[in-house]
Amino acid sequence: MQKLYWRPAHVSRIVHVLVAVIAIATLLSAERFQVVYVQPHFEEKLEAARRMQSGIDVLLSYRTRNVAAIDSEVDPTNSGIIGFSSSTLTTSSGSLRAKRTTANPNWGAVLIELLRRAGVERGDLIAVGVSGSFPALNLAAVAAADVLELEVVSISSAGASSWGANIPGLSWLDMETILWKAEIISQRSVAASLGGARDRALGVSAAGKRRLREAIERNGQTFLETNSEESSIETRMDTYARHAGGRRFAAYVNAGGSLVSIGPKSAKRLYRPGLNLKPHPRGTGIDSVMMRFLTDGVPVINLSKVVPLAERFGLPVEPVELPPVGEGTVFEKREHSRPLVAGLLVFLLLALYGLLKLGLGARIVAMSGTGRKIERSV
Repeated sequence: MQKLYWRPAHVSRIVHVLVAVIAIATLLSAERFQVVYVQPHFEEKLEAARRMQSGIDVLLSYRTRNVAAIDSEVDPTNSGIIGFSSSTLTTSSGSLRAKRTTANPNWGAVLIELLRRAGVERGDLIAVGVSGSFPALNLAAVAAADVLELEVVSISSAGASSWGANIPGLSWLDMETILWKAEIISQRSVAASLGGARDRALGVSAAGKRRLREAIERNGQTFLETNSEESSIETRMDTYARHAGGRRFAAYVNAGGSLVSIGPKSAKRLYRPGLNLKPHPRGTGIDSVMMRFLTDGVPVINLSKVVPLAERFGLPVEPVELPPVGEGTVFEKREHSRPLVAGLLVFLLLALYGLLKLGLGARIVAMSGTGRKIERSV
């Protein structure tokens, strides 16, 4: 004989309310009891940030004693790594918002994260292309490389965009030497160009070009003199290859928006800030140092579009105080507890199955009399 099972003819509104309450309680529990996960390579990141903080302190001390005072309206963190709106060393316009955002020692940790994501291991060889536009990012790259004990072949551009390392007597090459003498960094650039338009500082005054050449000479750098973008790219690639001595580069780090390093604006839009692993299909015909490395299978860390990059790693945009070392989701990230979420999901599914499929909700309502009260009130 076939057994008969009782099922409610319909699910009452009170059962729907009960289901909704359980679902909301489950969601609130998952949100309330989040946990903090320490991110990978925490100690390396902390060391890189500390090293970068020491570098900022050294540059600030040198600048205030020897070169120029800090304008707190321009540089509210008093970091000392933000330059002038214009000077004889200025090669192009730049974003003050982006420059302020780099005034943060925790960029050293971001570089550790990106280098590790690129697959770089301790003792590897990396190529670096920097300009004076973002001295803080240049420092972050070299500081992170030192923490990971990497061998660096770096080529610099002496010029800088506005608000960068454009203070006469304190170009990026000067900063690099100061940091090297203070033993904050262990490696310096192997060569330098004028930078700016066509990598020859086109549009810069004769006096400005002379000052750029003087900066290269007094810091003992090999001058990369070229007559076109193509020759500049070739010269840089030859310089990298010569200093590599037959070894393969594990990554290329581009800091800023140098034309020969990253390409024209049409190419810049194709590549995301941070790690890029292969050439963009629409950019293969646009020559640049970055494109050549990508074509050769070398990961590229693109330190441009600073604000979106900062937001991705939990760094503040335009901080008004110099952030303390260890701040940002690059170090620690608050996330949902995976075991708790899994347990709550199982609980919710069982509750829904029992209340709706097995009719427990209707039985509970019938036993309490709530359903009949609601029906009578209606």
